[in-house]
Amino acid sequence: MKKLRACAHRAGTVAATATIASALALFGGAVPQAGAVTPGAAVPHAANVSGLSPQAYSFEWDEAVDDGGYNHGPGDYDRPMTCVYTTASEACYMPDGDYIWVYDSAADGASAVARWYTDYGRWGTCRNAMGAGTWGLCNKNFAEGHTIYFRASQYDGDTGSYVGGESSLQSSST
Repeated sequence: MKKLRACAHRAGTVAATATIASALALFGGAVPQAGAVTPGAAVPHAANVSGLSPQAYSFEWDEAVDDGGYNHGPGDYDRPMTCVYTTASEACYMPDGDYIWVYDSAADGASAVARWYTDYGRWGTCRNAMGAGTWGLCNKNFAEGHTIYFRASQYDGDTGSYVGGESSLQSSST
């Protein structure tokens, strides 16, 4: 646990401006399909969506970090977690610590990503750009007693777009 926390605190966040209403309008109740959101892209404004007033939440873009070589992914921890898969990526969420793990399983030039949003308006991407065969870790801090929705996907840094297939939508309590 100590090793996991130490490496997780090294993760940084780069934000692009958006609002909760914009995020909900963009997601339409689900994480967008490949190509729908590009980091830094303008997000269309939406007024009041599903009775929620707009609040200032930013799209969160996290570059996953490795865990300092102490671990080989979330499977080394005896804690509950939820995972989803594609042929090229795996994404896992561990509520104890709010850790998002992303595994890149294909040497195809694209990064493995976890695309996520919460039931209270936060949304973002955790990108593992460390290459095929690696686990990346993003340390988040979600509000307790809510739900996170996420899926595994891929991101092409050269074109700035999400590519390939996406996993099914998964959810977990925070």
